[in-house]
Amino acid sequence: MGKPDEYFYNYLDDNARFADQMNGALFRGRQVVKPEDLEPADAQAVYLGREAGGRENFKAIVDKARMWKGRLVHIRLRHDREKDLKIGTDEFFSGMARDEKFVPVITLVVYCGTEHRWDGAKCLYEVLDVDDEVKAYVTNYKLNLYDCHEHDAFDEYHTGLRQLFEAVRYGSDKEQLKRVMEENKEIYNNIDRDTKELLEVVAKVRIPEGYKVMRNGEERFEVCKAFADYRLEGKLEGKLEEKQEHFIMLVCKKLQKNKPAEIIAEEVEEELSDVERIIAAQKQVGSYDVGEICKALEKR
Repeated sequence: MGKPDEYFYNYLDDNARFADQMNGALFRGRQVVKPEDLEPADAQAVYLGREAGGRENFKAIVDKARMWKGRLVHIRLRHDREKDLKIGTDEFFSGMARDEKFVPVITLVVYCGTEHRWDGAKCLYEVLDVDDEVKAYVTNYKLNLYDCHEHDAFDEYHTGLRQLFEAVRYGSDKEQLKRVMEENKEIYNNIDRDTKELLEVVAKVRIPEGYKVMRNGEERFEVCKAFADYRLEGKLEGKLEEKQEHFIMLVCKKLQKNKPAEIIAEEVEEELSDVERIIAAQKQVGSYDVGEICKALEKR
């Protein structure tokens, strides 16, 4: 399996899901953005960082972008080509006519962390060291953030995003997650493969291939039944423990090679926060005993 952000990025390739994400997070479920009004747009680079090993080459993580109700027009290039702005005027120097306007860009950050709520900054002021005397003259910029941990219901979503956010929100409360699945059994027993893989990678809900069914010639997965079977037979907890022990063992092996947390997270394809928790527990135990590290994690 790949990284959670990669799966979520690819999941939003579908215009219906992209529109659902925007409508659910920004417009409280009102169908403002229609899938048919979306057009492809160049993805924008939002982060540059060193590759594993500290090499000088860089990689870019990009966000998913769509053009809504129109096309991006490079205004200055068009005017240069048509030469329709009078030389020496304000319009000529600005590269655009007085009645022309820019196309706004709306950025939405979707947080799907399974450990805790978003604890980073939510506006520009929170990352600036600025005196109160000049603060009024510094423009503040708000972060459009969607954190599913701040919500208790997800009726505003109409695609598999609803099941994703429910699974992340209630992943640590199996009784609550069971209740949500029972109330929406028809949907949870009709999950497509893309959503199934997203739930496994992002929400860490395991759905074995044995729960695949064919409906109307299409592949579907009975997530509700899988969850119930694993829970009733005591297998869910066992599988989670087995996975955790394997994860801890991998981290310990790489720690013994003096690899830093960032590199370990990259190599095992897990969240950095999860790796750091194991490292902290290992330091507390003072050995690489997987069983003792598990016990230390349970107490934290």
